[in-house]
Amino acid sequence: MSISPYTPSVFLTSGSRVFVVILNYRHALDTVRCIASLRRSRDLNLHPIVVDNGSGTGEIERLRTHLGPALAILELPDNLGYAAGNNHGIRYALERDADLVWILNPDTEVEPKTLQLLQATMRSHADAGFVGSVNLVAGSEPARVQFAGGRIDRETGATESLGIGTLADNLRPNDPYEVDYVAGTSILIRRRVFNDVGLLPEHYFLYFEETDLQVRAHQHGWRSYVSPLARVWHHQRSAGRTPEPYYVYYYIRGRLLFGKANTDLTDGQLEEGLAPFIEGWRTRVEERAPGWLNTYERLVRFGLEDGRAGRRGRREDIH
Repeated sequence: MSISPYTPSVFLTSGSRVFVVILNYRHALDTVRCIASLRRSRDLNLHPIVVDNGSGTGEIERLRTHLGPALAILELPDNLGYAAGNNHGIRYALERDADLVWILNPDTEVEPKTLQLLQATMRSHADAGFVGSVNLVAGSEPARVQFAGGRIDRETGATESLGIGTLADNLRPNDPYEVDYVAGTSILIRRRVFNDVGLLPEHYFLYFEETDLQVRAHQHGWRSYVSPLARVWHHQRSAGRTPEPYYVYYYIRGRLLFGKANTDLTDGQLEEGLAPFIEGWRTRVEERAPGWLNTYERLVRFGLEDGRAGRRGRREDIH
């Protein structure tokens, strides 16, 4: 791993030391747009870090061309997954005395007051280990909610995103509220959480890592909050007419791994809870891309089989 030095810039002012970890994988221009939105944040002691997750030849040069030599870029040799990639950035931040770590997806744009509002919620709630933003559908007019906090159904193992499709101006309440988890798209984390429970669990490879971390942290007394006026626009490259293969496989496998670790449900009960997800996407694939249905069924089978078996890490043939 090579580390480019960071020197103070327009990001550095008074207040808590916040390191922003942005995990890039083959979408340098998304990352550049995200950093540009961070530059509009004011009155903050803000240190952005870009972690490139093994994008390959030319990506670092593209990032450096647009971002300049002063911004920290950590270059990883391979795609290590969401947790392992972000963990490199988190370690870098903690070694440099970060008070707070903000994990932020590269396909996001933040509003100028977003971080101030996230920090205000963290300061006003002593038990807040995690504070998330409201994520809005990029390009929606009027603005619509993509995520406003999450709920875990202990009877099925299912996770539910709250507020989907709600007009942002109609979202209530305006005051911070507690949830079971906030999404890793935009999540501010207190340093002491990492001291208590460690970093993001890397065995999922993709999906459920931040949810698992929050569930474990809750056992130490930390809580998860949404700061509803702190808003992030999410372009969400993984969204489309049909699901990405990696999404189908890792989501199904991850739900089973998460359920095994954090509920008392059997494999059969967890798979029953997954049925709406599997059937919903099957219907959409049949309607939109029937020629892809056999591939979809194979990915579902792989996810279920590997989840039952407790398989962890990256599965090469999915990529």
